[in-house]
Amino acid sequence: MFYPLKFDHKYIEKIWGGRKLENYREELPQGKIGESWDISAQDSEMSIAVNGKLAGKSLKELTEMYPQQILGKAIEAEEFPLLLKIIDARSQLSIQVHPDDEYAKKYPGESGKTEAWYVIDADADSYLIIGTEDCTESEFKKAVQNDQINQYVHKVKVKKGDIFFIKAGLLHAIGAGIMLAEVQQSSDTTYRVYDYGRDRELHLSKALDVIDFQLQSDKRKGLQVCGEDYDYSYYCLNDKFAVDIIKIKNKFEAEGEEDRFYILTAVAGQGKISWDSEELELKETESVLIPAYCESFKIKGDLKLMKSYVPNLEKIRKDILAVVE
Repeated sequence: MFYPLKFDHKYIEKIWGGRKLENYREELPQGKIGESWDISAQDSEMSIAVNGKLAGKSLKELTEMYPQQILGKAIEAEEFPLLLKIIDARSQLSIQVHPDDEYAKKYPGESGKTEAWYVIDADADSYLIIGTEDCTESEFKKAVQNDQINQYVHKVKVKKGDIFFIKAGLLHAIGAGIMLAEVQQSSDTTYRVYDYGRDRELHLSKALDVIDFQLQSDKRKGLQVCGEDYDYSYYCLNDKFAVDIIKIKNKFEAEGEEDRFYILTAVAGQGKISWDSEELELKETESVLIPAYCESFKIKGDLKLMKSYVPNLEKIRKDILAVVE
């Protein structure tokens, strides 16, 4: 009964949004589209299945009706734990930070947020802000208040295919001219530190509570395992989620993993995913949810997939050690 699930796209206009998604999708609405929420259990932007017998059901309904079959035997969660977005930044996003789970519990309606980025497209000389440069909290606060924050933020030039891990507590911002796939905890909690005079609410007090001034992050290097039909690379591994990359050379055949669901996002190229007598196009920027009890399927095409999932940390570590030993 369970098969690869495709969902509708929830488009959100943002002051910093752009039109790059027009290069990948035909149904883009008018306006500055900054985000497409593609797999979401957030009430504000709830994903609705669009294919097969389960079409018309929301992701929330599906996980309530079939918790083990969708989420997996090893996932103990009251709701779907991840959120998958495509972000198009025509101009600079605010400089911001997210809280961890412990801090967010102090405030009703807030939740912790750790995330990872895969850069799908980037203009020449575009950059991300990731972490702070050498400064104290008081120096940083004064710089924010005096519009001199640039001297204390770490800028990293990026290109297509770069991957970054953004842990809760890490100061960050997406720069102008970048489109990326973002996987994160299912949370919409953001503390803005600096917004380039755009007159939106700032959250400096909370941000200073949670910024880790020692925390840094660089482009992930990954560990690649080469195969005949596809190459498999491990990039991010933490207790919230893992991110792997699958580069298909001939085909990728798999099925549900029973213990846990996973999400496949086409971050480069395009192809087709098929099972039984069913078939779906999988275009660049599009995602499918693979339920834990999903039947076997096959993907063919010239494409690169980002696999996102809640991992069994010990199993993944053993798998990685088996590769490097």
